[in-house]
Amino acid sequence: MARYRVLFVDDEPAILKSLGDYFEKLGHDVYRADTGKGGIAMFEKVKPDVTVLDLKLPDISGLEVLKDIRRHNATVLMLTGYGEVETAVEAMRLGAENFLTKPVDMGHLAATVEKAAEKNQLRRENVELRSRLPSLRRQLVRWGTVVILLAASVWVGRWIGKERERPLSPIPVPIDSTTR
Repeated sequence: MARYRVLFVDDEPAILKSLGDYFEKLGHDVYRADTGKGGIAMFEKVKPDVTVLDLKLPDISGLEVLKDIRRHNATVLMLTGYGEVETAVEAMRLGAENFLTKPVDMGHLAATVEKAAEKNQLRRENVELRSRLPSLRRQLVRWGTVVILLAASVWVGRWIGKERERPLSPIPVPIDSTTR
């Protein structure tokens, strides 16, 4: 199993501890924050692969945290004790990958985190490949131009060579009738 950086943002110390301990045992790097502002600061510091974010926080709402960190292309799973459909829809509209309710099955959460982290990794690789594409196009155009110029110069060289190989046609000499 791959190793990921996972940030948990929840105001309940027991939940932070149990989630963090479980994911550390799985071999992941775990970071914790117990407030929304603390979660934003920790996100900016460690740039986690996945953030598991509680909806209800003491200082700002989880949706506000989601809005803030999604500006940095964060991969976020919402975790809440309140499974309101309207809130889930809003979270997904704002860019959350998934919306889970407490109490959450740890195996299911681990699978969801891994899937989200893999999707995040693919997204990053796509961005990197797309950034390389223009330079690849330039190189292909350059090499294509070189090949065309070489082919044209070979063709011109052969054409000139064939012209030189042709026997010279005799130059017509005017015949003077007085000389006979």
